[in-house]
Parts: sequence; structure tokens; C-alpha cells
Amino acid sequence: FHATVSSLGGSVVEDAAALSGSTVMVVEPSPSVSRTIKLLVAVSVCDIVTPEWVDACRAADQFVPVDAYLLGECTVSSKGIKVPWDAAKARTRAAAAPCLRGRTFYITKTTSPDADKLKIIIEKAGGATVETLPTTAPRSPLVVVCTDRDRRELQRLQGMRNVSELRDAELLAYLLQQKYG
Repeated sequence: FHATVSSLGGSVVEDAAALSGSTVMVVEPSPSVSRTIKLLVAVSVCDIVTPEWVDACRAADQFVPVDAYLLGECTVSSKGIKVPWDAAKARTRAAAAPCLRGRTFYITKTTSPDADKLKIIIEKAGGATVETLPTTAPRSPLVVVCTDRDRRELQRLQGMRNVSELRDAELLAYLLQQKYG
């Protein structure tokens, strides 16, 4: 589909960080959609369509409206686990309001995906990130994205006002649905 998109004056983006300027992401839903960094960014910033949209654009020799080709209910897979997902509902929520708007996150070093990738995903979903943990209670709420391996590092935060913990897997599930909490 790269050739079709290019011939119509569009461009294909491979880097998830560059997706914010994109209007469409094409995914093959069969047998399932892979939960990639690009997908987690795309659900926040652009329409997600099936390959039939590219076929329709090729046939019309121009970009066509995406409405008839939006990805709807499907299965998303990650690390061998498959979960049902309604891409259209998630995009509707994202278009109404970024799911992480107004929230600030600190990402530990053991998360998967790594901190650099999570930072991109969080910021595209409207959140902000900080590079260091506070030494005293922050004035505004801070969510620490972590894994179970981070318990020792995070002990000093226990009981600190305005600080909460969230497992990396939970955050990714919220982002996929575009529903926080």
C-alpha cells in the first residue's frame, strides 16, 4: 500500500513518534491486530482503517473518506494474549478528549515498553511526563508507571500525598481503550 499512498500524495510513517501528524493508520485485523507502539499512539491521534481503504483509494485514484473502512470490533494480541477491542469506540473517546489529559507520569526504568517509548505514548494521549521522582509530596497528582520489580525503589513513596502507582500493563490497557481508571 506504500506505493498507492505515495502516488496519491500521501506519506507513510514508520516511526510512532511521527504519527501525530498522520490522519490514518492502516492495520490488518486478521487474525488479530498486534498491540504495537504505533497502534497505542495511533488510537490517540488518528483514524485506524482496514486495508480495504487503500484499495478504495487506489480504485478512485484519490483519498476517499475513511468512515466505511474504520476498524471496529476486533482482537488485539500482545505476548500471546488476545483481548477483544472496539477500535471505533476507543477512537471516539480519544477524539472527545485525550484520556491522559491533565495527568503527569513518572516512568521507571523496568517498564515494558521502555521509558522512552512509554513517554511517546503518554504524551500523544495528552499526558505529561517527568524525568525524576519527587523527594517530597508533589503539589499536583503524580502517577508512577512501574512493574513489580520496582517495589524497592518505590518504597520511599509509600504514603506520600498525591503519588499513586500504576503497573505498565494496566496503563497500556487503559490507553488501548482510551479510558483512564
